[in-house]
Amino acid sequence: MMDYTPVFIHAWWRSSSTYVWSKLRKDDSLCCYYEPLNERIAKLDKDSADALLSVEDSARLKHPSQGRSYFAEYFEFAAASVRAYQPEFAYDRYLLRQGDEHPALQSYLRGLLTSAAEAGRRPVLSFCRSQMRSAWIKQQFGGLHVAQIRNPVSQWQSFQVDPYFVLKMMLIGLNLWSDCPQAFAHIPGFVRHGAAVREGSEFARSKFTLGWDDAQRLFLLLWLASCIQSVAQADFVLDVDRLAIDPGYRQTTSEWLASVGCRAEFSDCSTPGARGLPRDEALQAAIDEAICAIRLHAACLLHADAKAVLHRLSQLTSVTATILERAAST
Repeated sequence: MMDYTPVFIHAWWRSSSTYVWSKLRKDDSLCCYYEPLNERIAKLDKDSADALLSVEDSARLKHPSQGRSYFAEYFEFAAASVRAYQPEFAYDRYLLRQGDEHPALQSYLRGLLTSAAEAGRRPVLSFCRSQMRSAWIKQQFGGLHVAQIRNPVSQWQSFQVDPYFVLKMMLIGLNLWSDCPQAFAHIPGFVRHGAAVREGSEFARSKFTLGWDDAQRLFLLLWLASCIQSVAQADFVLDVDRLAIDPGYRQTTSEWLASVGCRAEFSDCSTPGARGLPRDEALQAAIDEAICAIRLHAACLLHADAKAVLHRLSQLTSVTATILERAAST
């Protein structure tokens, strides 16, 4: 009998999430939904779902080329769920805790799972906006959960490939700041702009931008909060840096996925920065500052058992494991 237990992959932008999704997509027993919280889903129709990303855009974003649209599965298996998608799913309520109520999001995700199962396929949801909602998703739907992680230095550098990533990161921060302003107290520019936006200044919202240092501070804070929650909830931690440099880990990853009914092969994985990071004193200071903020002021952004995080550190590269160990230890 076919097992329709869903698999949820919780990643963030520029962590090789499209690469991993594209590998799993080759397994015809799976229905691999690309970024189920992507804001583009609100505007999808059959024509746009069939459209391919241009060769130039794929190369610019360093995405693997696809023979069909990233969103083809939505209309092939779950057209009704596309109509149930709401734009606010992407960035509003970006942090969800177990026990929170969100019936609209619950219904939308349930529709994706049900549609895949009705088509005789195991649903795989490959997220890029779910890490701080992974505890809620696990409580609501059970299933198997993968935390996909990349070291913050390389990931932040990769954010620079397109302004989209930094701009949307600032939107995430603004939405979280409304409920947890003290978490961002160490980011002066963010606090100033956030206050103006909260007071209803449309000009401030439309012109909201951060200098390089403050944007980096925001990224590191969100990276820590995101990784801590998703790793704590994970059945498997997929470190893309290790995947690129460690053949034994590649085999372990493929074997674990196969054990839960997902076939994927990663022999061509190549993640920039995986083999070594330059020593950058300013960046190290920014990481230290973010860890201090997590410990002292940002508990409201966390929803995780620290022991569960520490238990998973052996699956990570030493660089990433050291950062998360310091942040999760109190």
